[in-house]
Amino acid sequence: MVHPSISIEAEFLILDLLRARKSLTLEQVVTLLPELTWNQVFKAVDELSRRRKIILLRRRFQYEIERVPIKESILASIG
Repeated sequence: MVHPSISIEAEFLILDLLRARKSLTLEQVVTLLPELTWNQVFKAVDELSRRRKIILLRRRFQYEIERVPIKESILASIG
């Protein structure tokens, strides 16, 4: 079982990466965050996607993530 604080930290790190870049593949996230395991990245991406903080896209044979614009994120949390 993953400790909740590790999951929150992973989510923060991923969102921080996306502030600097428009989008990243999952492989890039794993490479750029060596302190996290692949499973931690996957779980954090899943949680962020479910909460509509990021968009998960399939690009041919890779998965890519993008940050949801703040305005859209706020509207999604209201509705």
